[in-house]
Amino acid sequence: MDELLDYRCVDFKKLLILKAKSIQLADQECYVLLLIMTLNEIGVRPITPSQISKLCQLPLSKIDETLISLVDKHFISRKSGTLDLRPLEKQLLNQQNAEVEETIDLVSVFEDAFGRTLSQREVQLINSLKCQGHSDDMIIDALNESVKSGVITFRYIEKILDNWTKYGVKRRYASTPSQYDKNQVEDKIKDYKWWEEHE
Repeated sequence: MDELLDYRCVDFKKLLILKAKSIQLADQECYVLLLIMTLNEIGVRPITPSQISKLCQLPLSKIDETLISLVDKHFISRKSGTLDLRPLEKQLLNQQNAEVEETIDLVSVFEDAFGRTLSQREVQLINSLKCQGHSDDMIIDALNESVKSGVITFRYIEKILDNWTKYGVKRRYASTPSQYDKNQVEDKIKDYKWWEEHE
């Protein structure tokens, strides 16, 4: 099956139209996917909502909404700011997607970090971070980095993500610092033998 994907032996546009209903794609999602495939074929890089809007009458907000929905449903993935259609292609070929990520409620994670309920504008900012191609894990890592720095603002989090994308950072933490047990950290500090440190 991977050979079919690698050598482009299948007409995925036709397959998408024929199977869209069976894989529960909405008409608008199917249309946006066809536009992405077309842009991909003609070599447009990176494929952004504004690039897609040049080919259709959909407003940018609808395109953003549709892309977020497609990422959430694991039809497309975002890697280093570019759209990857491989998850969709595997589904169209009836392959199981081995990389199905566990869904993370980013709003709850941010509300825990901020210590308050997020405004509608802040929820939109989280969605825009996802639209820019940042994975849930990377967004949470950037949030944790901002918490460590003591600067918990969306602007700072966005700058961290931009910087990581620029330098090709895929994952900042093996596990998020918020998962560490506070007592465990305090024990490490308590048991630290500073006099044994070599100069």
